[in-house]
Amino acid sequence: MIYAEEQMVIAFLFTQSFISMKKNINRFALSAALVLGLTASALAQVSFSLHGSATSPSLNRDDIDSDTKFGGGAMLKFFIGPNVAVGAAAKYINTAYTRVGGTGVNSGAEFIGSMIPVTGTLDFYLSRSVVRPYLGVEAGPYFNRADFRVNGQDAGSTNVTRLGAAPKVGLLFALGGVGLFAEGQYHFIFGSDDVTNVNTTVNNANFNNPTKVWGLNVGLTFGIPKNDASSAKRKLSVY
Repeated sequence: MIYAEEQMVIAFLFTQSFISMKKNINRFALSAALVLGLTASALAQVSFSLHGSATSPSLNRDDIDSDTKFGGGAMLKFFIGPNVAVGAAAKYINTAYTRVGGTGVNSGAEFIGSMIPVTGTLDFYLSRSVVRPYLGVEAGPYFNRADFRVNGQDAGSTNVTRLGAAPKVGLLFALGGVGLFAEGQYHFIFGSDDVTNVNTTVNNANFNNPTKVWGLNVGLTFGIPKNDASSAKRKLSVY
C-alpha cells in the first residue's frame, strides 16, 4: 500500500514538473518572439550613411590662402517617427591654409590643421515622397589638431577639443531602400576666437584658428523608410 502511495506521489511530482517546464518553455518562446519582433522593427528604422565633403574655413583675414578642402564622414540614424531621426555622426574636416601676406616670419606661414567632430544628430524630414527636403542640426565635441610651419620649418603644434554645432539643410532622394542625399552645413565652434596667437618655437608667429567652416556633403544612405507611395501600393496589394 505504501509502495503504491509512493508511486502516486512520484507520478504527481513528475506531472507537475512537466507542466511547469512546459509553461517555462512557452514563456521563453513568447519572450524570444517578442524580442525578435521588436528587434526587427527597430532594425527596419535604422539607416547608415557615408558621404564625401567639400569644406572651406571662414577666416576674417585678407592674407589667407585657403582653397576648398575635401574630407568625409559617416552617420548612423534611428527613425523614431515617420519624419524624425536621431543619431550620431563623425567627420573629417581639413582646415589647412597658408599665409600669403604679412611680414617677417608670418610671410608664407603654414597652418596644417583638421577637425574631427563627433556629434549627435537630429533631422526633421518635410516629406515622405521620393524627394525629401529636411532640416537638421548636429552638436558635440570638435577635436582640433594643427601643426605650424614657418619658412618650411616645424614651429609647433596644438590639440584642442571644444564644443561645436552645425545646422544643416538638405535633400534626400529615396530610391527604394537606398537614398542619395546632398546637404549644406555651417559649423561653428564655441569658446574660441577667430584670431588666435599660438605659442610656437618661432617668435611673433601668428595663426588663425578656424572656428567657422562651410561644408557641402554628398553621399548615400542605406535603410531609409519607404515613401508614402510605396506604403500605399503595399496596402492595396493586400486587399
